[in-house]
Amino acid sequence: MKSDNNENIKIIEAKNSSSENNNKEYINKINELEKYIKKLELKIKVRDKIINEEKIKNENLNKKIKELENKSNKNLEINNIIELKNEIKLFREYNNFSEGEKLISIKFGSEKQDIDYSMIIKNTEIFSQIEIMLYKKYPKYTETENYFLVSGNRVNRHKTLQDNNIKNNDIITLYINNFD
Repeated sequence: MKSDNNENIKIIEAKNSSSENNNKEYINKINELEKYIKKLELKIKVRDKIINEEKIKNENLNKKIKELENKSNKNLEINNIIELKNEIKLFREYNNFSEGEKLISIKFGSEKQDIDYSMIIKNTEIFSQIEIMLYKKYPKYTETENYFLVSGNRVNRHKTLQDNNIKNNDIITLYINNFD
C-alpha cells in the first residue's frame, strides 16, 4: 500500500509539476498578449493623433475653399458690375445721351382722376414734347386749356424736366383752366 501511495504521490507531483509548467506557459502567454495589447494601444493612440491632425487639416482646407469661393463670387460680382457699366456706356452712346442726361420715370394724373399714365423719359426732354405724348394717349385734353403741377409747383412747358425740378418717380398732375 505504501508503494501505491508513493506512486500516487509521484503521479500527483508529476501532475503538479505539469500544472506549474502549464501555468508558467499561460503566464508567459498572458504577458506576451499584454505586451501585444500595449503595442496595439500605442498604435491606436498614434493613429488617433494622425486622424485628429488630418481632421484639422481638412477643416483648414474647407475654410480655404470657402474663402476662395467667396473671392470667386466677389470677382464674379465685380465682373458683372464692370459688364453692366459697359452696357450702360454702350446704351448711353447708342441713344446719344450727353453728360448729365439720365432716364427718369414720371407719372401723370389729373384732378378728375381719369389719367393714369407713366413713362420713362430723359431728364433733359422739353416738357411740351412730353405733353404731346400725353395728349396722344388722352386726346380729349387737346381741346382744353391745361396746366401742370408737380410737388405744388407749376410746370413751365418750355423748360426741361430737369429745369422744372422734376425728379424720378414724381407725379405730375394735369389741371384744366376754367375761365368761365
